[in-house]
Amino acid sequence: MGLKKIIYSAGSFDLFHGGHLNILLKAKKLGDYLIVGVSTNKLIKKNKGLPPIVAYRDRVSVIKALKCVDKVIKQASFFDIKQLKKYHIYAIVLGDDWKNKKFPELKKCLKELNIKIIYIPYTKRLSSSYIKEKIIRNAVEIIKAQTKRINN
Repeated sequence: MGLKKIIYSAGSFDLFHGGHLNILLKAKKLGDYLIVGVSTNKLIKKNKGLPPIVAYRDRVSVIKALKCVDKVIKQASFFDIKQLKKYHIYAIVLGDDWKNKKFPELKKCLKELNIKIIYIPYTKRLSSSYIKEKIIRNAVEIIKAQTKRINN
């Protein structure tokens, strides 16, 4: 068997949705083997200022269940050079919403490990932030419906 083109993608995958799936499906098509890093609760809280809604183990279970994903690893820090070197990553695939974010770790990985970066168009109508905002806007109706279901 020849060398595999190993692709790496990562995320928090909190409130998993079609935008996440879109990126992972496209990432898989770019190589032979897809490794996905799932951010720890601690990393999400540090980066976003609040903990995820869905627990780490449950987010990992969702990603592991996807046919397009070959391996799931813990992402305790962004673009961990030691970790990525171990897997001989060909390319890192991210949503294009990452294009303008400043991550010195990413720059270092790309340079030191000679890894490509490929951006997939971000699904603008779908994001965990958008879903959370929609829940907040509809909180009263959600509570009323939940109360009605419980009382019936």
